[in-house]
Amino acid sequence: MGLFSVKGRLTGPAGPSEEVDLLVDTGATLLVVPRPLADRLGLTATRSQPIIMAGGQRDVWPIAEVRLAVDGRETATRCFIAPAGPALLGAVALESLFLAVDPVAKRLVPVEGFVG
Repeated sequence: MGLFSVKGRLTGPAGPSEEVDLLVDTGATLLVVPRPLADRLGLTATRSQPIIMAGGQRDVWPIAEVRLAVDGRETATRCFIAPAGPALLGAVALESLFLAVDPVAKRLVPVEGFVG
C-alpha cells in the first residue's frame, strides 16, 4: 500500500492543541507522536511498551493518552511517544475513529462498527 498523509488535530490533557500531518501507517499499532510534539502537547506517559520497528530494531517507548481529530471525527486514544520522526496514524487510532484506508485512492473512508 502506498503511503499518504492526512491532516489531524492532536490535543493534550491540559488543552494544548496542534494541527499535524499524520502519515497513515496501518502497520503501526498506535498513533505515534514524536517527543518534541508530545512535549508541546503536555503528554504524560502512563506506561512503556516494547516495540519492533519496521527494520526489526527493538526498543521500549512510552505510551500516553491524547485526543485525536481527523475528518470531522474525534476520539481519545493511546499513542506511542517516539524519540523523533513523523507522526503516524496507526491501526488502533483508525479503528477508534471508524475509518479505513482506501489504498487505491489514498484516502480514509468511513466504516461501520462491527459487533460479533
